[in-house]
Amino acid sequence: MDPLLETLEAAVQRLRQPPPVAAEVEKIREQLAEHRAQGLELDKLLPSFSALCCRGEELISRAAHDDPAAQAVRSRLLRLRSLWDEIRQRAEERESKLNDVLDLAGKFWADVAALLSTLRDSQDIVRELEDPGVDPSLIKQQIEAAEAIKAETDGLREELEFVRTLGADLIFACGETEKPEVKKTIDEMNAAWESLNRTWRERMERLEEAMTASVQYQDALQSMFDYLDNAVIKLCDMSTVGTDLGTVKQQIEELKQYKVDVYQQQIDMEKLCHQGELLLKKVSDQTDRDMIQEPLTELRHLWENLGDKITQRQHKLEAALLALGQFQHALSELQAWLSHTHTTLDTQRPVSSDPKAIEIELAKHHVLRNDVLSHHATVETVNSAAAELLESSPGDEASHLRDQLDQLNRSWESLLLKTQERQKLLEAALQQAEGFHGELEEFLQWLRRTESQLSAAKPTGGLPETAREQLQQHLELQAQLNQRAEQYHHLLDQGESMLLARGGEEAGPGTTQTQQNLAMLQNKWASLNTKMDDRRGKLEEAVSLATGFQTSLQDTMNWLTQAEQTLNMAQPPSLILDTVLFQIDEHKVFVNEVNTHREQVLALEKAGSQLRFASLKQDVVLIKNLLLSVQARWDKLVQRSLDRGRHLDEARKRAKQFHEAWRKLTDWLEEAEKRLDSEVEISNEPDKIKVQLTKHKEFQKALGSKQPVYDTTVRSGKAMRDKAQLPADQQKLDHLVGEVRDKWDTVCGKSVERQHKLEEALLFSGQFAEALQALVDWLYRVEPQLAEDQPVHGDMDLVSNLMDAHKVFQKELGKRTGSVQALKRSARDLMETGRDDTAWVKVQLQELSNRWDTVCALSVTKQTRLQQALKQAEEFRTAVQMLLEWLSEAEQTLRFRGVLPEEAETLQALLHTHRDFMGTVEEKRADVNKAAGMGEAILTVCHPDSITTIKHWITIIRARFEEVLTWAKQHEQRLETALTEVLNNANLLEELLSWLQWAETTLVQRDTEPLPQDIPQLKTLITEHQTFMEEMTRKQPDVDKVTKSYKRKPVEPPSSLAERRGARKHQQQQQQPSMQLSGGNPRLNQLCARWQQVWLLALDRQRKLNDALDRQEELKEFANFDFDVWRKKYMRWMNHKKSRVMDFFRRIDKDQDGKITRQEFIDGILASKFPTSKLEMSAVADIFDRDGDGYIDYYEFVAALHPNKDAYRPTTDADKIEDEVTRQVAQCKCAKRFQVEQIGENKYRFFLGNQFGDSQQLRLVRILRSTVMVRVGGGWMALDEFLVKNDPCRVTVTPGYFCCRARGRTNLELREKFILPEGASQGLAAFRSRGRRSKPGSRNASPTRSSSSASHSGASLPSAPSTPATPTASASSRSSLTHSRDYAKPWLAHSKTPTPTKCHCCPDLGHNHSAPEGAASGSKLKRPPFHSSRGSLTGENGGTPHSSKRSDPKRGAATASGPTSRAGSRAGSRASSRRGSDASDASELQDARSVCSDTSDTPRRPGSATKPSKIPTISKKAPSPKTPGSAKK
Repeated sequence: MDPLLETLEAAVQRLRQPPPVAAEVEKIREQLAEHRAQGLELDKLLPSFSALCCRGEELISRAAHDDPAAQAVRSRLLRLRSLWDEIRQRAEERESKLNDVLDLAGKFWADVAALLSTLRDSQDIVRELEDPGVDPSLIKQQIEAAEAIKAETDGLREELEFVRTLGADLIFACGETEKPEVKKTIDEMNAAWESLNRTWRERMERLEEAMTASVQYQDALQSMFDYLDNAVIKLCDMSTVGTDLGTVKQQIEELKQYKVDVYQQQIDMEKLCHQGELLLKKVSDQTDRDMIQEPLTELRHLWENLGDKITQRQHKLEAALLALGQFQHALSELQAWLSHTHTTLDTQRPVSSDPKAIEIELAKHHVLRNDVLSHHATVETVNSAAAELLESSPGDEASHLRDQLDQLNRSWESLLLKTQERQKLLEAALQQAEGFHGELEEFLQWLRRTESQLSAAKPTGGLPETAREQLQQHLELQAQLNQRAEQYHHLLDQGESMLLARGGEEAGPGTTQTQQNLAMLQNKWASLNTKMDDRRGKLEEAVSLATGFQTSLQDTMNWLTQAEQTLNMAQPPSLILDTVLFQIDEHKVFVNEVNTHREQVLALEKAGSQLRFASLKQDVVLIKNLLLSVQARWDKLVQRSLDRGRHLDEARKRAKQFHEAWRKLTDWLEEAEKRLDSEVEISNEPDKIKVQLTKHKEFQKALGSKQPVYDTTVRSGKAMRDKAQLPADQQKLDHLVGEVRDKWDTVCGKSVERQHKLEEALLFSGQFAEALQALVDWLYRVEPQLAEDQPVHGDMDLVSNLMDAHKVFQKELGKRTGSVQALKRSARDLMETGRDDTAWVKVQLQELSNRWDTVCALSVTKQTRLQQALKQAEEFRTAVQMLLEWLSEAEQTLRFRGVLPEEAETLQALLHTHRDFMGTVEEKRADVNKAAGMGEAILTVCHPDSITTIKHWITIIRARFEEVLTWAKQHEQRLETALTEVLNNANLLEELLSWLQWAETTLVQRDTEPLPQDIPQLKTLITEHQTFMEEMTRKQPDVDKVTKSYKRKPVEPPSSLAERRGARKHQQQQQQPSMQLSGGNPRLNQLCARWQQVWLLALDRQRKLNDALDRQEELKEFANFDFDVWRKKYMRWMNHKKSRVMDFFRRIDKDQDGKITRQEFIDGILASKFPTSKLEMSAVADIFDRDGDGYIDYYEFVAALHPNKDAYRPTTDADKIEDEVTRQVAQCKCAKRFQVEQIGENKYRFFLGNQFGDSQQLRLVRILRSTVMVRVGGGWMALDEFLVKNDPCRVTVTPGYFCCRARGRTNLELREKFILPEGASQGLAAFRSRGRRSKPGSRNASPTRSSSSASHSGASLPSAPSTPATPTASASSRSSLTHSRDYAKPWLAHSKTPTPTKCHCCPDLGHNHSAPEGAASGSKLKRPPFHSSRGSLTGENGGTPHSSKRSDPKRGAATASGPTSRAGSRAGSRASSRRGSDASDASELQDARSVCSDTSDTPRRPGSATKPSKIPTISKKAPSPKTPGSAKK
């Protein structure tokens, strides 16, 4: 019972103070496995526990109620059961906690990994977005893309909060040493989130800055074009040169005022050109460069033309003035101009130090210089006129004129020189300032890079080597900073000198750019130095912490090693009291030392936790492992110290108990020996002798009462000697036992000798009767002890003690022999004397002789019986020891069997080996029975003191043998069950394979047979196939049973939360999961492959049968098909849905060309969920397509649905114009609709509404082929573009089609915004093509973690050109769409058509845009590309028609490439008509425009449009046109 109590107490102690729960999944699994292994070990103690409980209850029931031994057993049983129950309860609680934490940790680490991957991928997407563009529409799309990314990443906030909650729960559940790692992971996730938000904010700031600059540039550019137009018109509107002096002077003044205004605008123009040059430096794409370069080139060209016209006008006026004889006036005007120009040059601002200010001055000087150069012809004209006057003038006048002329020429030369010097001065100052500012900017960039390098610095190292390496790298960086100090001071001095050189002249309000840059430089330098110092301080502190931690760790490990060596070298606990007390004192010193180091270990753990929280990941792992190693060694050391203390205390108790018993017995024996030695004299008087004899009998009685104490002491000493581990203890205990034995024998011998002497003295004193009576009494007293019915059998210790006691008795008997002989002689002497009592004496002597002989015989018999009992006890002990050794080996063998193999051969070998072992066990059963029989035989004649011991050994060997036998049978049963299962699975596998072979052959054979055309036969086949499917379903559990014993191949975990959700849905929807097995039986892999193949064949067969049945039923129903019934049903269905036919047709007509293909019509009706079939729809399509051209236009659609109404088809141009105007105006669905009123043929009044009020305009309208044109100014504009310009409620979505703002939207519009094109779903919309922008990998839109956000080429726009089906295209067909918002573009209100974007309130408009050539790959996040709106929308702008334009079979296949039409009007001009005109309309439309346009003095670019825009829009070629067969997919 005691060993089991110790085991249970140790187990309870472990469960009361369990190790802290880990945070990592693998370690938690290890802890769980270790805990379960401990539970199995405890389960193996259950038989022993049950046996002990039963045995204890049996002993308690047999014992008396107040028996102290029974009370002790009862208390121990209660303790044993309470410990067992506590162990069970705590073990269940521990396992439950570990399972809960395992689930929590699994969720946390998986979600953290997925979320971190998503956040980093999202940040990479944002960083890889291309730089902000230069076109506002493009920047707007970039802003919308960034906002879409932000909206998508904001959707991760909920998951972020969920993961944070999981992390908090995990921190609460795990141990203290694991918490820093979880906290660090959460902080890393939070940092990734903040970094993503910061990157997005920086992106938005750059885009907003670019938008502001681009809008300002576009506005300035457009206003400059407008000003130039007005200036040219104003110059052209000036009257012709007058013929009288007054008119000429007035015109000269008017021209002066005009030039002042023009020259001021020219300064703005120079600034604009400089701004455009800066934009050119920022872009690298040639298309962007062309977009910026061409307007600037045209602007300069227009400005040069304007300058030339002004110069021509000036020269004409000056020539007219001279022609009128007003030379002096012309000379005065020229001198006044020279004087004014000199004054202007002299009063110009001094040279600044800022490049922008110098550029402004240079622009102003460039204007002045142009003005000066434009007067060169004037000076020459005046000189030539003066030369003519000098020839015809008299002397005085000629002299005066010559002086004026010389003064004029000197002033002119001086002016040219001043102009040139000012030019050189400004250029030199600009070069110097640009050089200084370039160097300053380069230095600032280096500072920013260094600062960002510091900001992105890694965590500090946790190990001294890593920390020192980081510190060394930082010192190198700081050394670079110190090397840059000279450059920094040089820049400061240079800047200060530049400011001082021009400081007095530049003093004024505000701060110059140089001062700002110098202040920024100083701030950056100071900030960087501060950060450098802070970082250095942190790194030095990290080095100090790491070094201190390493030193403390090394000291602790050294001390632990020394302490472990001390415990290893410590001697086992001694059983000698003095020695064990000395060992206890030594151990107390050691325990005190351990306790003093406890604070050191705790401080080490605290420092390690701090380092782990702020260190590099690789250092964290190493520090964690070191701390775990130290903690494990510390715990082991403390446990070993406690165990040694407990063992020493137990040894002290046993040693003290033995020592006290031995000392008390020895003292008593010494005292008894002294007493015997002191009582040497024997009196001669009979009375005194009797008294002495009586006293001696009392002493012998006391000596006899000490016999049990002596036996217990000797037995305890022998047991301690056997258990003693120290040789000195064994010698000492042998000496003590021998000493007490010698003293006991001495006292016993002296007592017997004294007894003998007293009896002899009594005899010799004449007291024969008393002596005889004393001897007879002694013989009567010892005879019962020698009786044969007295049990002498038992265990070895008891029999040995009995033999020792019998040897003492035999010595006493030998000493009594002399007394008996003396009594016999005395009796003979008395009888010879012839006394009266001779007969009595004779009788007494005879009785003495008989008693003596009997006692001697019994003594010999007992000696023999004791020898037999000793031999039997030795045999029983030997048998028990041999059985216990074998049982221990058998238990070890059964305990460590391990996991059963899965191979039948190995299992059979194991079973054969185990059956051999079972044979050995059965053989040992005879030994057990023999030993138990020996024990039972001993029990029948056993001494009472040994009954419990013998029964205990018999119970032990039987219980342990039965336990081993039970384990062996259980293992045999497991082996047989496993072997049977393996064999059954093999047979089942073969049966399944043969059945699958038959099933596959049957299915293939049935598939080759043609399906019948009869419905009953088809139903019979379907019933048969259904029976086959049910049989296959019944075999599914067999397949699962065969495959369950094999490990499944792990599916690659999804990279993100969205993918995992999608994977779970896919698994739920999948009918037959695929089974992939790793390794093992190839037949099993064959089974899986065949099962899948047969399943797929069966499903395919079922689908074919159902399709055939459906088709036959459709044919049966179609036999009675009536189109009129179908039409009425369809119209009722449309009315029920509150839908209009026009809206439905527009929704099907993706490219909005007024006609749809047969397939589009059929698919559209079927997709609308109208109850019909494909067969019916084929017949309906034939009825709708009246002319049989393969297309159904709107009029055919309406005429088929409304047969009673005459189909209206416009015939004349006026009808076509009216139809188109009505159709375009009907696009508006506002509460206050845009109004157009027809006044006459080809004349319409447009009621224009804008932000300044309402107005009416009368416009001429004509049609060129199928394109309706409106007269605007001096040219013609497409009707739809005119409506875009003048209808304020419209925003462009796709060129030529419009939607309204949300204000005034009808219920129908609100409902129809959710009617999406086929194959589309509401989600994130991919960005449409902007031509050149669709570069592979250049744009990434959404950070969603699903793989569905691919290119939009085939899904977002169903009218995309036909391309070979690819996996990417099929995946993209499932991409989701959302409706992006449209914004007004005020900067383009009078320049060019706004960028077409898609609006949520329009029907789907199938305008094709080029998809990217390559989809972004390599990331879990698919990146829908941007699509430029500058791509060609029709064939008019390139040479190739747009791919969304299909070729009409009635037209020729030829395409024409002509001059590009005005880019601003391409959105709605429809040069290539969708209703019958061929592709060459583009060149004819351009010719018509060139004829109809008014002439202008302003030069035009080839292919550019007339008013209102001068800003070109670059277009690129579109893909080749689609054929009718592939146009609508």
